[in-house]
Amino acid sequence: MLVDAVLYDGKSSKEHKVTIKFTYGRRIIVESHGIDVALDEVEIESRLGNTPRVFEFPNGIRCKSRENDKIDQILEDFDIEKSKTYKIESSWGLSIGAIFMTIIFVWFMLTTGASYTATVVASLLPQSTLDKISSATMEELDDNYMSPSKLSDENRTIIQKHFDILTDGDTKYKLHFRSSKKIGANAFALPSGDIVLTDELVALSRDTQFRDILGVLAHEKGHVVHKHSIRMAIKSALSGAIIGYMTGDISILVSTVPTILISSSYSRDFEREADAYAMGELQEIGVSPIYMANLFENLKKEQNIDENSSLIGLISSHPMSEERIKYFKSFAN
Repeated sequence: MLVDAVLYDGKSSKEHKVTIKFTYGRRIIVESHGIDVALDEVEIESRLGNTPRVFEFPNGIRCKSRENDKIDQILEDFDIEKSKTYKIESSWGLSIGAIFMTIIFVWFMLTTGASYTATVVASLLPQSTLDKISSATMEELDDNYMSPSKLSDENRTIIQKHFDILTDGDTKYKLHFRSSKKIGANAFALPSGDIVLTDELVALSRDTQFRDILGVLAHEKGHVVHKHSIRMAIKSALSGAIIGYMTGDISILVSTVPTILISSSYSRDFEREADAYAMGELQEIGVSPIYMANLFENLKKEQNIDENSSLIGLISSHPMSEERIKYFKSFAN
């Protein structure tokens, strides 16, 4: 049984055309180069499609042949099993199954798998990393979107006292007052625990003691506790986030978080989770959720406003659904 091949002697890159002879005594002979060895001493690579098959001889000589079908027949005659890879590749059923499984895997990773991975990675990030991400995010927001607050000292003092009670002395949380025509009426939480409140949102309060604003801040604290913003950022830039966790390069997250906070909406599950947290906090400090429900209701009435209104900010990132309003009212009653 003869197979045409090219031989590399290991001394130069020159190819030598040779004929490999398989004998019934289970030996391989290449007469032109004085090779005569037992079949079991030669390593024959598994078949992969129609790529050339490589023979590795004990003395470092290599042969390469494209006669895959003939080699398969010879190996079968010598009762040497075909490559499992080639068997799978040659089976239409298995190939279609593999394609189907790949599609399922990709779909899973882009949906449930991505969410699960984002949750796991977010839980592994140390506070120092969250602080770095938030510091860079805050710097970008101050440079491009926000300006110093113009709230009166009296109003700031009232809101700050509410915030201090809400955070119970936890220094991780910091309240930042800002003004922003671009962001409008809004409040949002950075992964570190920094929470930003805009003058435009405070101006919409109908309560002189700002208990409705307290409810919003409690809601934002819930986003911090459950790591919603960083989970969304990781999910949006999953591969880069994993590499960042392994290498310490957090640039992909730094560039993603501002977009998440300003342009994106939290999922309904995240909003419900933050609402439930806020509800628990309000109950604990003895503040009725009716104030927050009233604020949301007023904002909902204003949803038919033009795009230049300052209300667009809060409505786009915190949808004022009837379900959420009813949720807070149910506890108020």
